[in-house]
Amino acid sequence: MRRWLFLCLAGLALAASPAFAAVSLTSEDVSWTLVGTDMVRFQLHFHNDGSAVSGAASGTLYSQEFGAFMPHYGTIGTFNVPPIEPESFFDVFFEVPITDLPFGGGGGGGLATAAARIVPCPPPTWAGNVDVTWFEADPGGPIVGQVNKHFGVVGVCPGQGQYCIHLLTGCIGNITWAFRNVCPGWTVSLETEGHAPAPAQLPPGFTGWICVSANANVPVGSQCCFALDLTCLGVTATINVCAYACECPVPTIPETWGRLKTIYR
Repeated sequence: MRRWLFLCLAGLALAASPAFAAVSLTSEDVSWTLVGTDMVRFQLHFHNDGSAVSGAASGTLYSQEFGAFMPHYGTIGTFNVPPIEPESFFDVFFEVPITDLPFGGGGGGGLATAAARIVPCPPPTWAGNVDVTWFEADPGGPIVGQVNKHFGVVGVCPGQGQYCIHLLTGCIGNITWAFRNVCPGWTVSLETEGHAPAPAQLPPGFTGWICVSANANVPVGSQCCFALDLTCLGVTATINVCAYACECPVPTIPETWGRLKTIYR
């Protein structure tokens, strides 16, 4: 199994300090991109927003299937973060074969019409979750940090119906849910496995679909990145989805005498 770990250091000084700040990492500081056709590059952007040097930290990055409240699928890698000066940062990079990650879209999903599109759309990436946990040495005792990132993409043909990505949940209780940041001209819905509207309270272990459509006047090449908040037993997980308006073939319908009539937009 191939794995590479890269560390990027910026503006760091290891001078002694009588006080320590906590190193910071949010879900916005966690990202990944596809390198070539078979490698995924993960980036963790740790930073120090305090007024003193942060303590050294070490941690682990785990992969999960796309969804929320899912168990770990496997370990992507372990890392160490040295003390960071105030207003500075330390980046950790991992490159992992995509075959070492769970299948994006929950094993079901999402881009059923991709082959019919004129250009590759959306940009290829891995749909899934990561869980970052770290331990920081501090004079006052250990500090444990944890960040989850849930991300997927879906391509949409404007004015041509909805397109879906499969969703898994691992909550043992009921789940409440709500969408945020849906763009004008776009419509999103949460649906059951049979594509019925999802109930206001999802049952334990719910699986289904996040579905997206775009009006015909949505420009090709535009995107809408929205969020789905799922709350289980008082804990909220946010799933981020970026939908892309793709250039698609103009659909045709058969006339009554068996010829094909083109629908022009």
